[in-house]
Amino acid sequence: MKWATVVMLLAATPAFAQSRFEVGAAASWTGGFDAGGLDALETRNPSTGTSPLILFGTSSRVEGAPGAIARATFFVTPRLAVEGALEYERPTLHTTILADFEGAIGSEADNTISSYLFGGSVLYHFGGARLTPFVSGGAGWLRQLDESRVTAVSGTEIHAGGGVRYRLTPHVALRADVGVSSREKSIAFENKRRTVPVVSGGLTYRF
Repeated sequence: MKWATVVMLLAATPAFAQSRFEVGAAASWTGGFDAGGLDALETRNPSTGTSPLILFGTSSRVEGAPGAIARATFFVTPRLAVEGALEYERPTLHTTILADFEGAIGSEADNTISSYLFGGSVLYHFGGARLTPFVSGGAGWLRQLDESRVTAVSGTEIHAGGGVRYRLTPHVALRADVGVSSREKSIAFENKRRTVPVVSGGLTYRF
C-alpha cells in the first residue's frame, strides 16, 4: 500500500517541479549602426582666415556581426522564468576618409571590437504545448574594447523581445529569439544611446 501511494504522488508531481533549471547555447546576430564621424582640424595661417582648416573628415559604421550566447534559466513556475546570459561578439568599426584636403578620398580603416554583454531577463511562456511562445525583457551591462585594447567603454543596456521553444525530447528543445537591445554606450565617434536588432537560435537542456 505504501509503495502504491508513493507512485501515485510521484505521478501527480508537476513536471516543472522536477526540472526547474535549464542551460542553453545559441548563435546570434546583432545589427549594425551609424557610428558618426570626426573632422581632423588644423589651425590656419592667420593670413588665410581664422576658422580651422579641415584636413579630412570621417564617416563610420559598426557593421552587424555574428556572436554566441550562453544562458542559465530558472523556472519559478511552469510559465515564469528568470535568466542570466553572457553574449560575445566581434563587430567591425568601418571608417571611410571623406573630403581629404590633399584630395586622397576613399581611404578606409577597420577596427575589430570585442563586445561582452552580461544580462538578466524575465520570461513569460504561453501554454505548455510542444511549441511554446514566450516574451522576455531585462537589462544588462555592456563592455567593449577596441582592437588595440586601448579604448574601452562600459554602460547599461536594456532589451525586450520574444521567441519560441520547440521541445525535441523531455530535456532538449530548440529555442529562437528575436528582439531589440538599447545600449547606453558603444565604441563610436558619437556618444549616444543606440538601439539594435538581435536574433538568435540554439539548443537548451532542461535538467
